[in-house]
Amino acid sequence: MHTILKIQIGSVKELWRYPVKSMEGELLQEAQIEKIGMVGDRSWAIRDEVANEISGVRKLPSLLSCSARFQEQPLHGQTGTDVPHVVVQLPDGTSFLTRDDQGNNILSGYLKKKVSLQPLQPKSNRKFYRLSTLNGEQAMKKQFDARGGMPSLGSLSWSKMLELGSYVTPRGSFYDVYPLHIVTSNSIGMLKSLEPEGDFQSRRFRPNIYIESAEKNHNLDEFEWVGGKLFIGDTIIKCESRTVRCSMPAQPQPGLKKDSKVLRALEKHTERHLGINASVMRPGSIRHGDLVYWEPESRLSLRRFYQPLSDRMKNALIQKSLKAIDNKARR
Repeated sequence: MHTILKIQIGSVKELWRYPVKSMEGELLQEAQIEKIGMVGDRSWAIRDEVANEISGVRKLPSLLSCSARFQEQPLHGQTGTDVPHVVVQLPDGTSFLTRDDQGNNILSGYLKKKVSLQPLQPKSNRKFYRLSTLNGEQAMKKQFDARGGMPSLGSLSWSKMLELGSYVTPRGSFYDVYPLHIVTSNSIGMLKSLEPEGDFQSRRFRPNIYIESAEKNHNLDEFEWVGGKLFIGDTIIKCESRTVRCSMPAQPQPGLKKDSKVLRALEKHTERHLGINASVMRPGSIRHGDLVYWEPESRLSLRRFYQPLSDRMKNALIQKSLKAIDNKARR
């Protein structure tokens, strides 16, 4: 019988909660983690009333220049009218509450598109999360700013791939794929060393948990964690997949200017991936400064052998499906 040892790999340097999907988040000292992620994280989202679907930074990049904070602290499991209201602030300093009658008009004027702010809905509300039109290859290339070709999407699980073929986000949530996003200081440091003139601040990559690496190096440490578990505070977190990056990290955000060198470095050195997606195995609390331990997957696991082939197969299928959508639209 093999004994798997937990390895201390760092400590929690930053905790981020994003009250509104695609807007600037809140830096926390402590966060409550539930099965669907950090309590209060992405409790609100923008609905494009013209396209009739949830939208985000890939289609509305100006959202990144807005900030949001809760008026009162969110609680576990809140959806619909139970979700606490949020104060939204635009780049010019204009602010409003999500309950304000004119809030949607103010935001629509800023985005130059008719939109509305919507609270998280139950998983059973399929219509709310459904895609109004399927995105083909050309639309995805535009969203990813992928002039040289689409990044690999093979890190998605088969189940996630099927769900996101019909819904904008996984039903019952506003996150893109998995509940948590994690980045390490070593990964940020690696990018800085490879592109010294680039502005690689951790918040460009919008992590929920930013880990200060215990052993300093210029490696993409978190990629090695996939398949294993993280123990932080009293939580257990499953490392699910590498995070594929769209053009968002290079876009301007409050206090950050647009920087094309960021995207160029990701394209050249990481195949457009940085950080990892994670799910929650055991809910609990995480605090700033908590030590982080990693438990590798069992040496007997076959995942590390079949995963590369599986990723290539999934990516090929996804790319073929995207092309088919465009071909059908042209007929």
